[in-house]
Amino acid sequence: MKTFDLNRVVITSNFWQKYLRLIRKETLPYQLQVLKDDIVVDVQAERKDDSLPAGKSHAIENFKIAAGLAEGEHFGWFFQDSDVYKWIESVGVILQSQSDADLEAQADEVIDTIVQAQEDDGYLNTYFQLKYPKLKYRQLYFSHELYCAGHLIEAAIAYDKATGKGALLDVAKRFVANISEHFGYGPNQIQGADGHQEIELALVKLYDYTGDKSYLRLAQFFIDVRGKDVDFYQKEVATNLAEGLSEDNPVIDLTYLQAYKQPKHQHHAVGHAVRMLYMATGMAKLVSRDFDSELYQACLDIWDDIVKRKMYVTGGVGSTVRGEAFVGGYDLPNDTMYCETCASIALLYFAYEMFQISPKAEYIDVMERVLYNGILSGAAADGKHFFYVNPLEVDVDSCHHNPDKGHVKTRRPDWLGCACCPPNFARTISSIGQYIYLESKDKIYLNFYIASRLNGKDFSLEQKTDFPFGNTVEITYHGPCKTLYLQEPYWSKDFMITCENAQVLQHEHRRVKVFLEDRAKIILRFKQPALAVTSNPKVRENIGKIAIQKGPFIYCAQTIQNSDLKCYRINLKMINQAIVEEKTDDFGMLKILKLPCYKADLWQKEELYRFNHGETLSLSELHLIPYYLWGNQGETDMQVWFSIGGK
Repeated sequence: MKTFDLNRVVITSNFWQKYLRLIRKETLPYQLQVLKDDIVVDVQAERKDDSLPAGKSHAIENFKIAAGLAEGEHFGWFFQDSDVYKWIESVGVILQSQSDADLEAQADEVIDTIVQAQEDDGYLNTYFQLKYPKLKYRQLYFSHELYCAGHLIEAAIAYDKATGKGALLDVAKRFVANISEHFGYGPNQIQGADGHQEIELALVKLYDYTGDKSYLRLAQFFIDVRGKDVDFYQKEVATNLAEGLSEDNPVIDLTYLQAYKQPKHQHHAVGHAVRMLYMATGMAKLVSRDFDSELYQACLDIWDDIVKRKMYVTGGVGSTVRGEAFVGGYDLPNDTMYCETCASIALLYFAYEMFQISPKAEYIDVMERVLYNGILSGAAADGKHFFYVNPLEVDVDSCHHNPDKGHVKTRRPDWLGCACCPPNFARTISSIGQYIYLESKDKIYLNFYIASRLNGKDFSLEQKTDFPFGNTVEITYHGPCKTLYLQEPYWSKDFMITCENAQVLQHEHRRVKVFLEDRAKIILRFKQPALAVTSNPKVRENIGKIAIQKGPFIYCAQTIQNSDLKCYRINLKMINQAIVEEKTDDFGMLKILKLPCYKADLWQKEELYRFNHGETLSLSELHLIPYYLWGNQGETDMQVWFSIGGK
């Protein structure tokens, strides 16, 4: 399948235009100020740990120091270069759709600094250049050198595609040439991979962009070599100790690194969630370009393990702060989970690649789930505050006093010491246009109902819709005969399709196949009922509880609108009595669900336990908002799952 360049997709959706405008006008200028230390912001560590960097970013200053343009020492995480690369990629994506002279000039200035920071042999990583030059490529278990290189590659492609200015692409190619010299199965080459996957998927993108198969082969090497020698990282540590280059002697967690066996032999999602999913994305990219049955089966098994056992209802993944990792199946705590924004983004990427191999409805279902819930929740409505962790339950008092919840923020910080999520959010949402449509010969896949215009080489297609709030999609097509593939949303009711100059050829498994003639018109109509979501009983935390979904949105409740959240009891028979109240604020339309329910009385006596106590329930009303908008009105308790109860 082939994606469409972003300049061919014009977003007209009010919902998504607001986000694109917000990112261009507010988020990217703000992020640049933070990356340059030009403004004073509250930069918080992503979890309670005094050893973690906080206070400032310093990311661009690190490049200036490496370039000889400033003096000082490296500050921040050893992967901090990637924050800058993701910011540049976001700019590149925005510029592919519309010009912005100020953003382009600012990006050019940053790129010029990066060009000067690169060493003569092509190597580029400010942490090792400034602090440990003798340890380049010698601490791969943690170094993130190739992770940063991957984000450099992605930024370079996006910016070159947008502007035709190849300076950063030249930097990326020179860095890859340096990597190719040092890594491989040849004599005296390093036969190992970076502890954090990313370069694998980026190299495939570079192959797609340039047509140079050496990049594809290098990506295949990094997937194949991981876990081939399970002692690789420990040998690396031992050699550094023996040669006096480092005093670090860590315990290597091969599961955390997904290096306990080769990826083609892995069948479960384990370890660090973002690493796992970036690797799976790279694996799927390789499968779609050079089919490997073992690698594909691994992708399928990893996918099933995630979506059937390890994914939250919001599309969040990663159940524990320890290693930001996947745990066992059905172990999905709501108040101590991690659900890093980057992990939801990575799941979007993986699902998108899997769909391109086999266009099944389930992949679009997951993409929609993570997009409208687990990813959008990562940023505040002002575009200037960000979550690293996306909880499904917040008790403010508990978060302040329970050290096991030190990673759960009760409000979005200005910035994070580990700032991977803010620019990742910006680059992903800015590129929303690339996910709406796909093309394969005479087939068009319409994946998301987002108001937009698609200008193909020999055709045009337009969607008019108020979705995600409206229930009608009008599609018009001009061009030669083609086949259009649509999707019946899994949450919809009374889905209907009418056609002019088009014919429904097949409608099964929620996939609709339509034959298009010139001047075809298709109208989709459906309902978005409020639905009660239940978990598999193996998810212990949600036994006897439900969540509420309407359309693509998971809903939650806050104490700002509802007191004593844990006292509410929802009767399943009352779900269809939910009333939608529309409220418009500065960010747009807010859909509030007013749900009749019951509320248990609080105990009047201060005591911890009682015998043979029956709850006293009274009729009440629960006000719910889309999950992604929680936390925009100050510090508040929040809940997604509610106890079932009442008559």
